[in-house]
Amino acid sequence: MKRRSAALWALGLMMAAAPVAAEQVHGAHEHGVAELRVAIDGGAIELEFASPLDSLVGFEHAPRTAAQRKAFTAAEAVLRDPAQVFAVPAGAGCEPKDVTLASPWSQRAADGRAPEPGAADDGDPGHAELVARYRLECARPAALDVLQIRLFPAFPRLREIRAERVSPRGQAATRLTPRQASLAL
Repeated sequence: MKRRSAALWALGLMMAAAPVAAEQVHGAHEHGVAELRVAIDGGAIELEFASPLDSLVGFEHAPRTAAQRKAFTAAEAVLRDPAQVFAVPAGAGCEPKDVTLASPWSQRAADGRAPEPGAADDGDPGHAELVARYRLECARPAALDVLQIRLFPAFPRLREIRAERVSPRGQAATRLTPRQASLAL
């Protein structure tokens, strides 16, 4: 547990404060806009990407049609593959160790079966999001100087990512767009 030091603790604080901060600054839910939080601690880099489902698949309800199930499954496939989501410098020698996705619907809904009881949109059927978390372990973390975001081509409805980063180099926040998709680490 001691390995998860100040940077990961700060990431936890950023994640805990994010819903409140988002509501106060950006509104509770903004289509086309996602959030990215990145923490580097020792040889580990942890990322959390959260986006309204509308920005990824064009709807925010449980998939109802074959086309919607296909869009939902395709979005999840992209997000489960770290190489399609972001790139780190090859010299850092990073390997993905953990990828998790959370959305309001189980795989049952994506497969076309009825959603499980309680698999709602947190009480708000008009707004739902997907959260993806990644953990990489890097052999040469000093080489982690930039993170290239590859999501914009895969999700054309996504127009902005509000990114926050905590690393040994300090903390920063920036706005990423299809034209500026690099986050300095």
